[in-house]
Amino acid sequence: MIIRLMGLFSHLAGAKEVEIKINGRKRVGDVLREVIPRFDEIKEKIIIINGKVASEDAEVTDSDVVKVMPVLSGG
Repeated sequence: MIIRLMGLFSHLAGAKEVEIKINGRKRVGDVLREVIPRFDEIKEKIIIINGKVASEDAEVTDSDVVKVMPVLSGG
């Protein structure tokens, strides 16, 4: 599985892209917690699995591509 990290998430994980192996299916939120320190501290986030917006409860497999980014706001 490839995880592409954007913004603050890449800073926290120390990489812009991480490749990991998973067996079977796992919740994407659980996988991201393993890869990104302090993941739960960022409340507003966008998770995209294979080009489609998804929730932390969505299941992923080893062949998926995940992108995660913080929601940007400003004025």
